[in-house]
Amino acid sequence: GTRGLITILGDHYDTRLYATEDSDESARNSPVPGANDGASGVAVLLELARTLPVLDDQRVWLVFFDVEDQGRIEGWEWIIGSRAFVQNLTERPDRVVILDMIGDANLQIYREKGSDPSLTDAIWNTAAQLGYQDTFVNEEKYSILDDHIPFIEAGIPAVDIIDFDYPYWHTLEDTADKVSSHSLEIIGLTITAWLQGIP
Repeated sequence: GTRGLITILGDHYDTRLYATEDSDESARNSPVPGANDGASGVAVLLELARTLPVLDDQRVWLVFFDVEDQGRIEGWEWIIGSRAFVQNLTERPDRVVILDMIGDANLQIYREKGSDPSLTDAIWNTAAQLGYQDTFVNEEKYSILDDHIPFIEAGIPAVDIIDFDYPYWHTLEDTADKVSSHSLEIIGLTITAWLQGIP
């Protein structure tokens, strides 16, 4: 028999050691709470672990990366965890979806410029089928160094699903009251439908 398609759904669970973007300079030595930047994607993956149907001929790996968010801090780099993961792969996934900062109440996800275009097309088409075309905006806006990049560099199709227009990014204000359960639900339902091949 075939080994089946392997899909990775991933997110970073670490939060930044220092709130380097906080407007209050005295706050910049404190760690970021990370309700959106870290925890939102983790929340969706944990819920998908509970709710995803068993898919014929398809395996889904839920992967939680550490040390994504420490770049521009002395002694650290960005995306350390995902780089180590890709370097140590014993089986090659077919496609990778990274969820990052997807909890914003005003959720708008643009196509990320470094992501695989056909994988992006497929997920954005599914979102549109579900009526979420206002959330998944079908135009490019940012090029982001995130956990999809080590996979792309290894020739594995990967997409970064991220809403980078988040005013509390890397500040002490990235707290749970900024995160919308409706936004998390949109992401979870879209990913589930895409995995099931809808449309």
